Amino acid sequence: MKLLLKFTIFLSLSSSTFLFSQDEKTEEIVVISSKYPVALSEVIGSVNVVNFEDIENRQVTDLKDLLENTPGVTVSRDFNSGRTFNDGISIRGMGGQRVNFLVDGIRVGEVYVGYGRDLVDTSLLKRVEILKGPSSALYGSDGLAGVVSYLTKDASDLAEIGENYFELSGGIDSDNFQKRISALGAIVGETSEAIFQYTNRTMKEMNLHDEAKVDPNPFNGEQDSFFGKFKFLISDVLDLVLTLDSQNWSGDISLNSELGMGGFPVMYSTTSSLGQDEGSRDRLSFTVNFSENSAAYDNGSFTIYTQKTDQTQVTTTNKSITGEMVTGAGGPPSFVPNIPPTPLVENKDYRFDQSIKGFSFQMFKSVDANVRHNLVYGATLETIYISRPRFKDERNILTGAINNNIGGELYPNKTFPDSDTIRSAIFFSDRMDIDSTLSIVLGARIEGYKLETYPDKLFENVNPFGYELVDQQDARSSFKFGLIKDFAGDNSFYYQYAQGFRSPDFYDSNLSFTNFAQRYTIIPNSDLESETSYGHEIGFRGQVNQSSWSVAWFQNNYEDFIDFVMTGVSRTGLLQFEAQNKDAVELKGIEFSINSEISETFSTTFSINTLEGIEDGKDKKNIDPDSVQFGVNWNALDDKWSVAANAKYSVGSPSDLPPIVSRSGDASPAFSIPGETIVNLFITRKVNDNFSLRAAIRNLGDAKYHDWINVAGSADVTDNDYVLNPGINGSLTFVYKF
Repeated sequence: MKLLLKFTIFLSLSSSTFLFSQDEKTEEIVVISSKYPVALSEVIGSVNVVNFEDIENRQVTDLKDLLENTPGVTVSRDFNSGRTFNDGISIRGMGGQRVNFLVDGIRVGEVYVGYGRDLVDTSLLKRVEILKGPSSALYGSDGLAGVVSYLTKDASDLAEIGENYFELSGGIDSDNFQKRISALGAIVGETSEAIFQYTNRTMKEMNLHDEAKVDPNPFNGEQDSFFGKFKFLISDVLDLVLTLDSQNWSGDISLNSELGMGGFPVMYSTTSSLGQDEGSRDRLSFTVNFSENSAAYDNGSFTIYTQKTDQTQVTTTNKSITGEMVTGAGGPPSFVPNIPPTPLVENKDYRFDQSIKGFSFQMFKSVDANVRHNLVYGATLETIYISRPRFKDERNILTGAINNNIGGELYPNKTFPDSDTIRSAIFFSDRMDIDSTLSIVLGARIEGYKLETYPDKLFENVNPFGYELVDQQDARSSFKFGLIKDFAGDNSFYYQYAQGFRSPDFYDSNLSFTNFAQRYTIIPNSDLESETSYGHEIGFRGQVNQSSWSVAWFQNNYEDFIDFVMTGVSRTGLLQFEAQNKDAVELKGIEFSINSEISETFSTTFSINTLEGIEDGKDKKNIDPDSVQFGVNWNALDDKWSVAANAKYSVGSPSDLPPIVSRSGDASPAFSIPGETIVNLFITRKVNDNFSLRAAIRNLGDAKYHDWINVAGSADVTDNDYVLNPGINGSLTFVYKF
């Protein structure tokens, strides 16, 4: 891959001089790198943009579609409690809770298994910006690996002053039988504007490839999304923006994967298991934007916001106790049958409630002296409340008796106490234009972090040993330095050093429960330190005729990783687990991309990214594989047709994977994947000025493939096929503008 990368860079830069000449295109502007608008070619560091046209043309419906073409970024999927969901993203090999998500500058709070990261309706987006590498100097805690910023539409994106806009769109997807209908309207006046959008989606289970060894659990779901943004121009220097964003969804699922025999030491036979899931996310924000040529600022903004997420997973299971595994004196466990089997109905109601309340302000000031200073400074304060109550019982169908001590756990319970996370921060950044060819950036942020817990009876039900809780309190400073130097015309060189950190959250600090049947206990750790990261990046980018290219080398070091490890055996014979800070991880790699306008109607994109890592002095086996992407785009001169195709080749898993050892000590072969090429095709037909059709065919070659991020570190078992990708699939969308 490294030799291919070097050869490709040389070939691309050499051949780009033969491209046809065209009028210069308007350069893309991004905000995420500096908290104020900067031309993409002047950004210090690596930023990728997914714009509105790309979201529409590729018919993006979820997080995985959104980021499928972004080099160095992958979306993970998980299979838990019979549900399959997008679990988060990885940026340059690092993911989980170490990536910050923002919606219009507002943090999407901490998440718990399967919740929170994929709750933004992609039809609301006008742009997504992805900042790669440590980012805490700008965005605070959780910014070890990078930031994903969702920016929603404005009325002025769709209509001019004095105009109205209305659009009706709909579509179908074959991969999960999704049907969607959406109404979008905008009104723009002299002193006010408004945009509103309503979207309804119905969907079924995600199809798996025809060669999958399992069948997906049947699912029927629905999602409603309402979005409104209202802007009022009070004067030439003052405006107010009110944003309402409401998401509601529900689904019924048949958990066929849970049917059959299972359990230990009590053995069950499960004959049916049905799930009902519901959730909502409501966001409200109020922003004041102002401008004035004062000594303190040129422009600025104040924002107050609130966001509330409520989700439930209800499962009703019919099963029978068929027997119990009993250990004899010095002998292996033996099965003692229960004759006749005892019929039961199990009712489970798991909930996750989260609310965020916050305030932020930000100022921008440009100062012209011998050196031009572009100053950004501000402060944030937010509180995140989280609760995770779990209700579960078993009812004996014959006697009516109810049991709430199930599988060694007493219900109802909370595996961690209700918690408040309080973050406060001040930040400062200065981009200094030394001259027309050299700019330097200095940035710093000081952030306070406080975690407060509120234990109650439900938490005590799974904390019989009375483990002491941890109320975390910490303060961290982060620093960023960068420079960019233009040379030889449109070429530039940049260097960046950036820091990141993540404070121990509610889960790391206070996950605490004991399961006597499974013989293990989890103990809080009062000595946890914040995870930290620091990264170096060196890059070159340039323009030759109508070809733009960039190459970046990066090295990110992560220290004090938090992970749960077995620490011993208690006096009562329980395996003890505890969250601890682990050794450092080093990730480094190279990213190269080139975008070429071959002619007035034809363009190409090409990228390569390589990644390697070291953990505990050994090669890190579970990071994202190296990949190559190539895309072509054709647009008719009359703008009636456009065709785009993208091919991505990903290297397979390492050949020397160690066996996977279970808690019982048994070793199984590791699951591995071959290298695979996936081809997607997108076609747009503009019938007239008002009506257009879009079609997409994904996995054109019907390849059977897993994404490595979903199966790395797992044993070679059939359950891996629950996250197998669909075979060839298609979608069709129409848009009618009134």
